[in-house]
Amino acid sequence: MSNQNNMISFITLTDLDADNIELNPAFIVMMKRDTYMPEEGIEMPFTKLYLSSGQHIYCTETPEQISELQMQAVARTMGSLMPMFTDIMEELD
Repeated sequence: MSNQNNMISFITLTDLDADNIELNPAFIVMMKRDTYMPEEGIEMPFTKLYLSSGQHIYCTETPEQISELQMQAVARTMGSLMPMFTDIMEELD
């Protein structure tokens, strides 16, 4: 799991094939934790993300980890916008 990428408002998740997924966290509608069996006798947990587009994505992160990444994305976005808002407010005075 990584929260480092080039897009401020996107998070990086890992799908079931260990590939990275870049996702705007605003599109996540619901998360559901489940398990699957890639081989006989082996259960692996995953999270199914339901998106506002009606699609769903499977990833290895827990809902708690995804929520933390969502909060970090909001903090990065606000951190990049605050200087601009400050300049605008100073010009209005």
